[in-house]
Amino acid sequence: PHILKAFDDDVAGEVEAAFRAEGITVHTGCSLTDARQDGNEKVIAFERDSGQHEVRAEAVFHGLGRSPNTGSLALENGGVETDNGRILCDAHMRTSAPHIFAGGDCTGPYEIVHLAIQQGEVAAHNILHPGGLRSMDYRMLISVVFTDPQSATVGHTEKTAKAQGIPYLTASYPFNDHGKSIIMEAMHGFVKLLCDPESGEILGGACVGPMGGELIHEIVTAMAKRMTVTELAATPHYHPTLAEIWTYPAEELAEKITG
Repeated sequence: PHILKAFDDDVAGEVEAAFRAEGITVHTGCSLTDARQDGNEKVIAFERDSGQHEVRAEAVFHGLGRSPNTGSLALENGGVETDNGRILCDAHMRTSAPHIFAGGDCTGPYEIVHLAIQQGEVAAHNILHPGGLRSMDYRMLISVVFTDPQSATVGHTEKTAKAQGIPYLTASYPFNDHGKSIIMEAMHGFVKLLCDPESGEILGGACVGPMGGELIHEIVTAMAKRMTVTELAATPHYHPTLAEIWTYPAEELAEKITG
């Protein structure tokens, strides 16, 4: 078990290592059993390895997710199906009631601002143009966690590619061997690319390190244009910059393409 469960093990492990290097104690593989106030302290009780444990702190940050606040809408009266409050929609953002559409965090499956906006646009278009329906496309799903170092992914991770049986090649490059990050003294982490073994099309990318939430957008742009690792490797990057680190795994993968 590790933090950032949706991320690949190597990405999460890098963040955990950075936390521990800063003196932060990280507990994983836990089941929370209690939360209470004890004087001026907050107490969290949890079970791990069949044992009971407690940690105390001045404050507790709640980061366990959110639930859609749809209970008061009486959606069942309109024939709209929900799952734990989340409105179920198809790729056209149509609910189980054919004349009702929805979009945003109340529908999921991802609570991300730009996707919520896109869902609203798709829903509005399909309401106005029933003969020319548009669909949501989550091929370039972006995830950013603003830890220090930041963690970000776009498209497939190794976990999702394996789960869906998608063949891929992968290569990574560490920030502790990269000029700009060494200058910045920000050397935790790495970047990683996944590509199709035959065509070289970029299937996904991950960045854990300095400005990871910004750097991932180079791969977002590349995937939007369906670029290959060969094309990315040949794209000029100024030196010394953080962004040029992407060229190293791209070059490594370009040499392995079989197509």
